[in-house]
Amino acid sequence: MAANNQTPFSLRPWPTGDKKPQNLAEFIERVNAQPGGFRNLNEAQLRQEIQAKRQGALDDNGVDGSDDEDDDQDDEAEGLKGKTALVAREEFLRNIDFAHQSAMLALDSISLLLSKETPVQAGATLSTALRDLVGIGTLGASKLREPNVTEAQIQDDISVATGWRVMGINDMVDSVLAAAERLEKEIELETKYWADVLAVSDDGWTVCALPQEPHTLGVRFGFAESAAEFRNSSIAPLIRDDDGTIKLGVGKVGGGSQRIRITVKKDGAIIDQSPLPGRIPDNAPLKDRVREARNTIFHQELWYELNREARILLAYDVYYNGPTIIWKQSKETEFILTLEDLDEEDEANANYAQGIRSSTAAYSFLQFLLFQSHRQNYHKRTSLSPSTRQADPSNSTYNILRCLISRFEYFRNSADLGSHLDKLVHTLRHAGISTAFYSVLPPPSPPTSGTPQIRHTPTTELVWVQQLIFHLVSLYTFNITPEARIWCYSRGIVRPFIGTHFHMTLKHPSVDNKDLPPNPLETVYPPADYCANVQEAVYYLCQAAVRVMSQKLAKTASEKLADNNIQWSETIAGVGVKSSKGRDARIDIDVVNNRIVLTLKADWQTDETSHSRTWTWESESQNGENESIEDIVLKLMRGDM
Repeated sequence: MAANNQTPFSLRPWPTGDKKPQNLAEFIERVNAQPGGFRNLNEAQLRQEIQAKRQGALDDNGVDGSDDEDDDQDDEAEGLKGKTALVAREEFLRNIDFAHQSAMLALDSISLLLSKETPVQAGATLSTALRDLVGIGTLGASKLREPNVTEAQIQDDISVATGWRVMGINDMVDSVLAAAERLEKEIELETKYWADVLAVSDDGWTVCALPQEPHTLGVRFGFAESAAEFRNSSIAPLIRDDDGTIKLGVGKVGGGSQRIRITVKKDGAIIDQSPLPGRIPDNAPLKDRVREARNTIFHQELWYELNREARILLAYDVYYNGPTIIWKQSKETEFILTLEDLDEEDEANANYAQGIRSSTAAYSFLQFLLFQSHRQNYHKRTSLSPSTRQADPSNSTYNILRCLISRFEYFRNSADLGSHLDKLVHTLRHAGISTAFYSVLPPPSPPTSGTPQIRHTPTTELVWVQQLIFHLVSLYTFNITPEARIWCYSRGIVRPFIGTHFHMTLKHPSVDNKDLPPNPLETVYPPADYCANVQEAVYYLCQAAVRVMSQKLAKTASEKLADNNIQWSETIAGVGVKSSKGRDARIDIDVVNNRIVLTLKADWQTDETSHSRTWTWESESQNGENESIEDIVLKLMRGDM
């Protein structure tokens, strides 16, 4: 057994005897370690060092050195070498002894551990000192107790592991089947979803990604030329519901469907009202729901534009009162515009016996005007320059209410003019003027529509539609005598003001007037440029008829009575026929209580006695004078009265 004071055994490398570089890398490292390294190394310097070493070797072998000094140095070197060898030998022996002692300790430990089980075999390798010190069998390595695991338990564990493995496989199969079922259901829902999307796309709607949510699919149902607030909100996401149907997210448009309704009241009672369509059900096809959203936002924009325009039409009896817009057409009649929510179909006030469904016509006309405004915006945006678009004053508001008011006023004024012309003709015929008649001619066509060689383009189509909207013209012909004819144009005006102008002319619009006989009204009573309303137009027609009749009666009486002193006259007292014998017949036509009345007032003298008499003819009454105005004037001029 080794002593306790010995140092632990360690393996050390053999000492290196040669200090020369072993390879090129070590040589280069040593050179670089010297001052300057390879930078200061050159061939001349190397040759000088080699020469110096050779010279030094020659000096060592020569006779110039001292022999005593060389001998001292050799003795000192030999002493150092001998001392180094002894130290190395002692260290080597110590290491060998340490290794031997460590091996013997390991052998004694293993032998003592095996001495309890196999004492004979262990005693052969166990040292005598250790046996005497501790004895045999004092250290052993055996199991404390045998494991209690039986074969049945092992089989049980195998069965349990197999069961768990089978249960895991079954769970995996159930999970795969559930995933397959979910996938099949998802495929069915996705198929239903994309079928609705394709149906909407095939119907002409634009399907695209939402601007703020590129991962969400949406449908654009608005109009590209609408106002910005309506154009940006006219897109709805196509959200898939739990049953695969598409839920149209129209939150920006509004939860309900809306329509504009027009109600016509007369003396406070409803006489006509535009119907409201029924609200479509929630389970309606997607394309119908998209169309309903489009109609809703269209009417919301229409209501927005009507509100903007109503604020500047107070001069035309248009009043804006929050949820309603009221236009008082007359003292008795008013149009009321509202924006209604659709709940169910409402026809309660839509069918009136006395109504002519003017509200429904106005309802359709308003929608058409907004659509036409969109087309005008597109034409300006694509055809006109930016400076022209900015300088256009019509960009402020659309002409929607203006066109509606102008159209209704035009038709009402045209109907009034036609009614007065009819009454005037009947009055003249009752008075014996058989040549009197009137007719309504078709208005002259716009120049573009009458030219067949013009190519059909969006611009020409826009012009034609504009002519249909704004070209409100009617042509009336009023014939008093074959020579005296009046052509009256009634024209509706939208801008700069709303109204109806009546332009009177004495020349035929489409015939060369050089071949026609001169019209006596050209010198007697020429028309003004235009008449601002129906009353002025009727007044001119009545006064023109009075002067033509006066000329004709004076000429007829002068020819039949052979009296050149019978002439027509126009004085402060009036217009009529006058003779030099003091007989005077003044003619007048006037509107009395919406009736045309022709009046003939005669003044004459007999035996220094003044006489006066009046005859009247009316358009509505057949119980007028039995004699014609010509017979009465002839009697008066002959002196038969």
